[in-house]
Amino acid sequence: MAHKGTNLEQAKAHNLRSVLSEIRTGDSLSRADIAKRTGLTRQTISNLVDDLLLVSLIKEGPLRKNGAGKPSRILEFCSNGAFSIGLRVEHHHIGITLCDISGNIVHNTLKRIKFETEDELFNLLEPLCLDLIRTTQTNITRVIGIGLIMAEFDDRNEISRSLAVINPQNIAKRLYEELHLPVMLETAAAAAALAEFIQGCARNFNHFIYLFVGQEITAGLMVDGKIYRGRSARAGSIGHLVVNVNGPICTCGNPGCLNGYASLHALAKHLQKEVHLPAPYGNVFENYEMNDPRILNWLNNNAEYLRIGINSLENLYDPETIILGGDAPEWFLEAIIRHLRPFMRSVSEKGERDVPRLIKSPTAEQIVQKGAATLPVFAALGVENPSYQAGECYGDPYQKLSELINNRP
Repeated sequence: MAHKGTNLEQAKAHNLRSVLSEIRTGDSLSRADIAKRTGLTRQTISNLVDDLLLVSLIKEGPLRKNGAGKPSRILEFCSNGAFSIGLRVEHHHIGITLCDISGNIVHNTLKRIKFETEDELFNLLEPLCLDLIRTTQTNITRVIGIGLIMAEFDDRNEISRSLAVINPQNIAKRLYEELHLPVMLETAAAAAALAEFIQGCARNFNHFIYLFVGQEITAGLMVDGKIYRGRSARAGSIGHLVVNVNGPICTCGNPGCLNGYASLHALAKHLQKEVHLPAPYGNVFENYEMNDPRILNWLNNNAEYLRIGINSLENLYDPETIILGGDAPEWFLEAIIRHLRPFMRSVSEKGERDVPRLIKSPTAEQIVQKGAATLPVFAALGVENPSYQAGECYGDPYQKLSELINNRP
């Protein structure tokens, strides 16, 4: 993902972000490499790098030999240069993560909680963020922002009905006003897709889908290097695709939706008929061993419906690949892929392929938290990308990073 710069003086802020974006790719780049990739002169790059070194956002790493030429210094992010926070609010727990600007997890905590109102939730989140900053001894002026993942009320979904009195926009706004940190809202699937795109297994893709297996089946749609959000930011609601017109009525009012067959909520309801689960929306797998036959039998009986869903996604979007992840252990995701083969025929089987049609996320268990923390960084660095300029954001991550660059915290 090369970030083209410009030599116009008034575009210095853009060029500084181009340099940071290139370093964040993790490709072990020198000044000369960045000049070549951005189209800026070496002298311009040298001046920009000096500015970033001065405010401790980056540092010079080890020497790299360039054949017979003079060795060059690799540029790296400072481990304490800048940070972001990822929050994920679920029905019975909150995940909170601190990442550095490279996307590395510095601290990750899962808190079991109970809340019923916006005030109760906010009174949990604010001290959690402050405790995280204090515990990790993080300079709050170097925190670019917060990414918040939280299901919004949707009368089509049985699960989100329990959060009817909680408005994610209100929570985001209050966090911004109290902590003075930009807050960005996004879905779990889109955040996971973004994390894979920036630092994960989809770095070389521009058109892919992250299929998220959670309490509902959702999809993060990366189209031409941008998250496709749709008219009302609900794009990717693949769980409400009708896969069986003779099936049971879904909470949305339609018959036989995919959520009723392939979601973790559907799996939990199935298992509850055999054994008692401690909580309807807890970890479905915590009381089961790897490859438990009761789970595999359920998967075998319902895999055909998920095959229909994947076939629909492929024919609609013609992605380079579909990445499978979500709130499920690695063995379950691998079992899904096994049960889906052979795939239905679609446009994705046309032409030569460099990657399989469906792959497993290599870091599925952490990718959502990393994705949440990635949101403000992506907005701060990728200012030329309209995908997140138009997203739900309270505060300005771009301005927050500008204060760091200009040494005006």
